[in-house]
Amino acid sequence: MLQAVDVNLDAGEMVLKLEKESAPKTIEYSKLERLEVGKEPVRKLLWTVEVKVIKVHVRGSEDAFVISSNKVGDYDNIEQHLLKIAEKYEIAVEQ
Repeated sequence: MLQAVDVNLDAGEMVLKLEKESAPKTIEYSKLERLEVGKEPVRKLLWTVEVKVIKVHVRGSEDAFVISSNKVGDYDNIEQHLLKIAEKYEIAVEQ
């Protein structure tokens, strides 16, 4: 899975800056297949914490793009915006 470290949400597309990649990835909202919203455990030094995660599945791409609350800033606004986009474009949202 491809981990996003920066997310820019525009009117018709989103731009994801991915970990270990120099060029940003542009994804049109109309190409989104489904969103998975949930929590995943992440290891932090000596303990494990749960972080909020959105997995973005795109038509034509095998790997999902992962947006997690420990990697991007302002995660709650990103989540709310993506849920509105999912409603507008009739994209399936799995919990």
